[in-house]
Amino acid sequence: MMDKDFIRLNSEACIRCGFCIDDCPTCVLEMGEAGPQVREDQCIECGHCVSVCPTEAIDNIRTPRAGQETIDPAKLPSKESAAYFLRTRRSIRGFRPEPVPRETVLELLDLARLAPTGGNTQNVQFHIIDNRGTLKKVTEAAMTWAKRRLNLAPHLASMVAFHQATGKDNVLRDAPCMILTLMDETTAPLFRQNGRFMLTYAELYAPVLGLGSCWAGWAEAAAISGDPGILEVLNLPPGRIVTGAIVVGIPRYRHRRIPARRPLAVSWGD
Repeated sequence: MMDKDFIRLNSEACIRCGFCIDDCPTCVLEMGEAGPQVREDQCIECGHCVSVCPTEAIDNIRTPRAGQETIDPAKLPSKESAAYFLRTRRSIRGFRPEPVPRETVLELLDLARLAPTGGNTQNVQFHIIDNRGTLKKVTEAAMTWAKRRLNLAPHLASMVAFHQATGKDNVLRDAPCMILTLMDETTAPLFRQNGRFMLTYAELYAPVLGLGSCWAGWAEAAAISGDPGILEVLNLPPGRIVTGAIVVGIPRYRHRRIPARRPLAVSWGD
């Protein structure tokens, strides 16, 4: 049965701007005689109808205004500050030996979880490994998997050979903490990107907390492939699959330059 009673409207405050209708991802609302009304109950509870209203005329009992923080434009960075912040983010592959306090990891992920998710599914679980012995097993399992890969790119084959020759950890870089994103194994492939969005948020926020981070590509690829060896080490909750992985730790150094990148490549469709 369709429920149309989750929208609350103050018709006197409503100016019929239609912003709530335009911004609804699933076209739930339409303009009625008194203002916006529910056309069909396909609400994904994103809260945009409430957030975008300029007069606070509309409320949604599923994502009520009372639970939404008001945006203060004065706290937003300038164009220059935002650009500089993004340009200075760098991967870190050298970490101090001390562990990252778990409360700091939770602070990092409590921000990362706010990344956008397809259909507002918010279907990501974080799996954290901060046991040194387990992390070493992850490295060995990832390299064992990598050695079985055929036709590796030269730089990747060189990394495998380097690990075999030296035993050095060029997978997790001796980081004290690994963070994986998990989803239900039935999740459609398109929505598996949600975890990577959250890890990107985590990488951007990590320096603010005094942390460095780096993508754990070898371990991630082995886990996503379903390799039994690494999955045994990771000990995931039942029914969950890996969709992304990074390592974090306290950096041993800081970057002092912003490396150049290839020029912007753009095409415009007719």
